[in-house]
Amino acid sequence: MKYYANTEARDDGTHVMHAETCQFLPNADKRKALGDYANCDTGLKHARDAFDTVTPCNTCCSDCS
Repeated sequence: MKYYANTEARDDGTHVMHAETCQFLPNADKRKALGDYANCDTGLKHARDAFDTVTPCNTCCSDCS
């Protein structure tokens, strides 16, 4: 599955990671491609390399830690 992070931080400073199939996936100009990973935990690790604070989307990545 391909994962993306929102390039615009929320009010609390966190960026949200989404799977490519998420209904809340930001538009292409407001997201960063993280890569294609077997699971969201690996995607989240790479997201945290790109952004200081990242949280998984509660809708599409609820099984991430």
